[in-house]
Amino acid sequence: MITLTRLNAMNLKVRDLDASLAWYARHFGFTPRYAVEGGIVIAVNGIELVLSPHDNPGAPLADPRRCRCIHTLGFEVSEAEFQAAKVAFMEETDRVEIDQPEFCSIIVSDPDGYCVEVFYNKTHMPA
Repeated sequence: MITLTRLNAMNLKVRDLDASLAWYARHFGFTPRYAVEGGIVIAVNGIELVLSPHDNPGAPLADPRRCRCIHTLGFEVSEAEFQAAKVAFMEETDRVEIDQPEFCSIIVSDPDGYCVEVFYNKTHMPA
């Protein structure tokens, strides 16, 4: 077994590089790090995403109300940050809120239909 320490980068295929970069910057503070072949690496707090043009820009978008766990990025936050996220995503029409005994989460979709989950674990907080 290999012990993982953190997620380095995840590649997301996007329809509009500028729109996706603006969305991740506005909601989470991601900033460009460097260009890669056909895309850009963005980062915040040691988390990296690679945004690159979609091979099929006409592909259908995901719907977080119907497929909450497909194409999902999950970001754990503190309870205070979770409350701030609830306010930040208040206007999102596709927002899904989940309140379970162990965690609370909000799921919204980014400009390309990827479901982005912001959650906090009620039993432990991130370091």
